[in-house]
Amino acid sequence: MRKTLLTSDQHAEIVAKFARDRSNYQRLVDEVIYSLSSRLSDTGIEPAALSGRAKTVDSVAEKLSRKSYTDPFIEIPDFAGVRVVCLFEADVSHVGRIVENVFDVIERVDKLEGLGADRMGYQGTHFVVSLGTDFAGPRYDQLQELLCEIQVRTVLQDAWALISHKLVYKHESAIPVLMRRSLNNVASLLEVAQSVFDTVQDQRKEYVADIHDKESVPEEFLAQSIDFDTLTAYTRRRYPDLPISELWQSQLIRDINRTRYRTLTDIESVIRRAEDAVHDYAQEVPEVFKTGTDFITKSLSFVDPDFLECHPVSETTRQAAQRLKHKVKAA
Repeated sequence: MRKTLLTSDQHAEIVAKFARDRSNYQRLVDEVIYSLSSRLSDTGIEPAALSGRAKTVDSVAEKLSRKSYTDPFIEIPDFAGVRVVCLFEADVSHVGRIVENVFDVIERVDKLEGLGADRMGYQGTHFVVSLGTDFAGPRYDQLQELLCEIQVRTVLQDAWALISHKLVYKHESAIPVLMRRSLNNVASLLEVAQSVFDTVQDQRKEYVADIHDKESVPEEFLAQSIDFDTLTAYTRRRYPDLPISELWQSQLIRDINRTRYRTLTDIESVIRRAEDAVHDYAQEVPEVFKTGTDFITKSLSFVDPDFLECHPVSETTRQAAQRLKHKVKAA
């Protein structure tokens, strides 16, 4: 059936109905975000961003006046919209499976499939969902029939969408040829960049797994070069009951003398030399020993004057390093 523009009366009636229902659409957005956030946390996926909104009344009125609709409340799926921005392409697939498990999926659209092999453009995955029967009870009675669009994309796909939208062109055919060539180049570069990020992420997972495999052979484990991942594994192994401070782990690696400290064996030697002094200091002021990282930085501060000078150490720790230096074992 051919769609026609709404009459002014129909237009006004639909806008008025949306205005009455907008608070329910916003409630739907909040429910979708809460459910996704909870499930993402359970599965260990950390999105770069998770946001949502109900359309404004003005934006709905503008869209109705610009396009032809038969039933806007069915044909406009993003009266309620949620966006999940992922760091890696694999996360997009994981989030997609979560969406399909949590909600009733009315429609799933992979924007890449619509582009084909020789066209540029946005490549996210969109879902049109309803809450479904799992969301039961009076709290959801007014939300059951409403639709929500969930967009899932990577950071780079999000950047493409935001910038290309700012350029106004809605369709590739509307873009002048010279600019189309430039945008094609950008689209290709973004695809390559995403592929590199995904590859490096996979390589890091393999590297971290290899580090942990070596823990069963202490000599091999301690022989590893010092970097963020090996030092993190060492800290967890040395102080299994304490958390790690990623911020101070990074600062520690920047501040140690990489000529003097080449492998984890060198760090282990410092820990053993400072063990008695650090133990006494921890008994005096336990509040400054909240993480495994704290034990390592205090040990280095007690043993290595150069580290003590370049690392941001409190005056209390500086004084303790002088006061307890007689308890530091000789090299």
